[in-house]
Amino acid sequence: MSYEGIERRRWPRVKVNLPLRYRGVGEFNHLPMDSETKDISEGGVRFTSERFLPKNARFVVNLNLEDIPGVKAVVKIVWTARDPHTNRYEVGAEFDNIPREAKVHISNMVRKHLNYY
Repeated sequence: MSYEGIERRRWPRVKVNLPLRYRGVGEFNHLPMDSETKDISEGGVRFTSERFLPKNARFVVNLNLEDIPGVKAVVKIVWTARDPHTNRYEVGAEFDNIPREAKVHISNMVRKHLNYY
């Protein structure tokens, strides 16, 4: 399942499957959910979810990049679409609050992948 709407991205994205954990902002009593990225850019990330995540909801994500584990950021949900084949959801999220160091790590990984293609 993939988003079929109008392409609005400013940042080039790369298809890459990376471990990702997420939980709602302020949900300290909830265990993080495990997931996997589908693609990532300097502006955001697409990942899978077991549950529906509403538009504009904010989540803390913890990404394990290829060479750098534990990259944290806050994302805002832009869209969620159910995959009828798996009963999971694909989620498009933009980075809403991301530390400078995390942004540099993501940027370097994306650029490395873009140079391979």
